[in-house]
Amino acid sequence: MNEPLEVPEYKYIYPPNARDQEQLDIMLRMETEDKDPMAPEHIEQEILFQTDFWHVSNNRFPYAGAEKHFLVVSMQPIYHLEDMPVEMWMDLLAVWKRLIEEYHLEGGGLCFRFGDPAKSGASLTRLHCHIFMPKEGEKVKPSIGGRKELKEGLTVRSLKDLIER
Repeated sequence: MNEPLEVPEYKYIYPPNARDQEQLDIMLRMETEDKDPMAPEHIEQEILFQTDFWHVSNNRFPYAGAEKHFLVVSMQPIYHLEDMPVEMWMDLLAVWKRLIEEYHLEGGGLCFRFGDPAKSGASLTRLHCHIFMPKEGEKVKPSIGGRKELKEGLTVRSLKDLIER
């Protein structure tokens, strides 16, 4: 398998694509602790279920307009799309169908980013995707395309500041 995507100074995260300060602070704290925030042993949210290839949780930072928003993350430390075996793709389809059935998703989308986070819009480098259903009458607009600089108003805090919060 390939190593995580090369992002200057960061192994597991890409700060310029963080959407809000709370998300950025969690990402930075985990990175400082050398923990992949998406690894099943480190993720700081309830895992609803897992398969051999994926773990699924409600998205802690759902897209605006989403009624239901799930985060589907690789169980193994896979960081590149080309490292996904065919069985993993088939398992993703099974996960998607399970979510539709168990959570009564009447319609929605799957957003699977890949490659350079400055192009994809991903804030975390471990392979993952989003499955969501919009609220009635609303649109959900997942961001594809990234930034090179932090979003205005966000700041990279020191580890000391992150621990004191």
